Amino acid sequence: MGRLNILHVVSLVAPRYAGAGIASQLMARYQAEAGHKVAICTTNVDFPKGTLMVPSGEPVSRDGTLIWHFPVQFRPLLVSIPLWVWLRDEVKSFDIVHIHGLYRFPVTAAAWWARRTGVPYVIMPHGSLDPFLYNQSRYSLTLKRIYERLFDIPNLNNATAIHYTAEEEAERAVFLRIRSRPVIIPNGIDWESYRYLPPTGSFRRRLGLKDKAPLVLFLGRINFKKGLDLLVPAFAQVAQKYPDARLAIVGPDNEGYGSKVRQWCEEQGIQDRVFFVDHLGSENVKEAYADADVFILPSYTENFGLTVVEAMACGSPVVISDQVNIWREVRAAGAGIVIGLDPCGMAEAICRVLEDKGAAEIMGARGRVVAERCYAWPRIIKQMTGIYRLLIKERWSAIGCR
Repeated sequence: MGRLNILHVVSLVAPRYAGAGIASQLMARYQAEAGHKVAICTTNVDFPKGTLMVPSGEPVSRDGTLIWHFPVQFRPLLVSIPLWVWLRDEVKSFDIVHIHGLYRFPVTAAAWWARRTGVPYVIMPHGSLDPFLYNQSRYSLTLKRIYERLFDIPNLNNATAIHYTAEEEAERAVFLRIRSRPVIIPNGIDWESYRYLPPTGSFRRRLGLKDKAPLVLFLGRINFKKGLDLLVPAFAQVAQKYPDARLAIVGPDNEGYGSKVRQWCEEQGIQDRVFFVDHLGSENVKEAYADADVFILPSYTENFGLTVVEAMACGSPVVISDQVNIWREVRAAGAGIVIGLDPCGMAEAICRVLEDKGAAEIMGARGRVVAERCYAWPRIIKQMTGIYRLLIKERWSAIGCR
């Protein structure tokens, strides 16, 4: 079994949605670089009501991967009849299907057709099976449970494997008693793009910030699960001890949650010390990480925490909640401080990093080491390819093929 023919299916790839869309495209890119034939099947939906400027139902070549975008006829569940027809006709031509996410028509359809045609498939939940998120939905919980029982639970139980990105994510899904085999392989980063970091100072100049002013960085979607309701009062405590400290909140506000965050800043009297930055390109993101004195991610739940790995790759000491699923790895590496969901403990941890520059530098150096050793894409693709080959071999043996 030489080159594999791999299909990734994900509901959305628009950049502002981040998450599964970015992870699937990066995984596909590095699989293609490793010599495999890779395709992505997705919709053309963009935020908030538009569509991506791409051909519909025709492949677009990007980073060695063919991406098929299909229009939707029912936006809430991303129902797409053309996508259904394409999967019906094409799934059987692939060696394995890697499905990203749950609760939407494209991924449900992919699992159904993979089962129907006997093609092994892997489901990557991207944190959606975490108990914290499991009982929350933008849709009615009753409707969600009906959809889940009819489609997602059977698809999960009949998957060839469930791909978790951390031990913690797998442990948190145990309550569902999913029968399929768990495999644990982390997300990755393009380490070569972090080997040489940008000169410091660019992001600070963008904010109009003095070089020596303490800078705390949050980077991610402006969303309820990110713990910003904890970060704001925590930073207010930090600002009492360090009046010149500043907080940068960087990330897209797709759901209007940022208005609440701004209100909390005003209530705490720190609105003049907090910068909101909607979006940064990849190089500008590295500048932000490199300029930060401390990176913080106080999430209520985080299935992996890619921004944590990116921050470590840039040498930034990290402070993360113990609900970020790679917290054990961060603590074991000595790359940062792990905290509970408590503003006072959060403020104390930030101050500890700001107070001890020597310890902060050591954390940053250790973070870069673990980012290269554990999270570089080539290493991860090698692991994933080994799992694919095993699953394909087992499926062939089960149906009597050699």
